Amino acid sequence: MTKPRQSVKHENGYVIILMACYALGGSKNTVHSEDIMNKAFLWNKERFGWKKGIYSNYPDTVPLSQGLFDARKYGFLKGKYDRNYLSKDGWTLTGKGLEKAESLSSLINVKTSKITLSQFQRKTLADFKKHDYFNLSAKDFSLYHLADVLNVSVNNLPLINSTIIKIHRWSKISDDKDALEIINEKIKKQKNLKKFLKEALSEI
Repeated sequence: MTKPRQSVKHENGYVIILMACYALGGSKNTVHSEDIMNKAFLWNKERFGWKKGIYSNYPDTVPLSQGLFDARKYGFLKGKYDRNYLSKDGWTLTGKGLEKAESLSSLINVKTSKITLSQFQRKTLADFKKHDYFNLSAKDFSLYHLADVLNVSVNNLPLINSTIIKIHRWSKISDDKDALEIINEKIKKQKNLKKFLKEALSEI
């Protein structure tokens, strides 16, 4: 009989990295690489520390950064590791990563505030769901309407995509079935939007 898992430290390296990002709020917000790596190191110094005993309390960035890249390769995390510019560095969970992290959440202690929506995020979802444009028929609902719903310039496709991804992630966290239905029926299935929403549709 397989012994039940007792600690996140016994998981694969990239899963430990995923759970570190999750514990630090990566399901809602962007988390810096160093914060994720430090959390993972504290959970498993043997795996992520230097090998000589006198240096074992120092984190080894090679396996830690490899864990980040593996988590991205397997579709659990999305982001970039940039040691020179913190403004460009950061990671968030994908939808797949959120499902994986939630399935392993019993292995870690995580503050409720890290995995529940803020007042601003709840209000954003509420405003999203009640927008009148979602009453339009599929053939009449255009990119211009979607941009207006998201309060984003229609010319800023990267921001439109990232905003949809955020709203989808927040909907999943809060199990907001109404918001998820709107995303699936009014956005994901819209043929006239697909060419503009490739990044978002690849994740949601």
